[in-house]
Amino acid sequence: MKALLLDYDGTLAVVDEERFAEEYFFNFNVFLVEKYKTALDHFEILDCLAQITKCSDGRVNNYERFVKCLTDKFEKFDWKEVFDSFYNSEEFEALNGLVKPNEKTLELLRKAKQLGLLVVLATNPIFPRSATEKRLRWISLSLSDFDYATFMENSHFCKPDPRYFLEICEAISVDPKDCLMIGDDDLLDGSCTSVGMKYKSIELFSRDGKKDLRELFSE
Repeated sequence: MKALLLDYDGTLAVVDEERFAEEYFFNFNVFLVEKYKTALDHFEILDCLAQITKCSDGRVNNYERFVKCLTDKFEKFDWKEVFDSFYNSEEFEALNGLVKPNEKTLELLRKAKQLGLLVVLATNPIFPRSATEKRLRWISLSLSDFDYATFMENSHFCKPDPRYFLEICEAISVDPKDCLMIGDDDLLDGSCTSVGMKYKSIELFSRDGKKDLRELFSE
C-alpha cells in the first residue's frame, strides 16, 4: 500500500449534505442579490455541475467547463469572478456551522502519514481550490496536510468517472492497485474499484477502527 485516498463530505467531515446544499444555494442567492442585484435558480447551477460530471473529454478542467456552461446560459456576468468572490464572502463562511470533523477519520489520516503513505484528499472536484481550502479549515485541516488534493482547477473528471481516479494516480505516480479509497458513497467513491483500487466504506471502517491500516488494505 502506497497511498490513502479520503473523501470529504461524510468521511473527513460530518455533514448533512441535503441541508448543506439547501443553505448553500440560499446563501449564494443572498450574495448575488446583495452584490450583483440578481438571483439564479439553483437548477441552473446543478445542470452545469451535471454537465461537467457527464461530458468530459479530458482537455479542459472542471472549473473552466463549469464557468463556460454558466456563461453560455447567462452572458451578463464574469462567473469565475462571481464564484471566487462568493467563496471569500461571509455568506459562504456562514456554512461553517453545518460541518464538523470526523475525528475517527482524522486519526486515520494521521496514522497514514506516520506510516509514510501518500495521503490524498479525493473529494469530488465540484468546488474550486479557494472553497476547498476553506472547507478544510472548517475541520481544522489544510491542503498542506495532504500530498495531493482534487479541486476544480486541477481535475478534468468527477466521480464516478473512473478517469477521476486514474488522474489522481498519474499525479502522485502510484499504481491504482497500491491505493485504498475510503468514502461514504458506494457509487461515487466505490467506482474506484473499476480501475483496480481497493475501496472501504467509512461506515465499515468505523466498525473496524482498531485494525491496522495495512490490515485494512490487505482484505
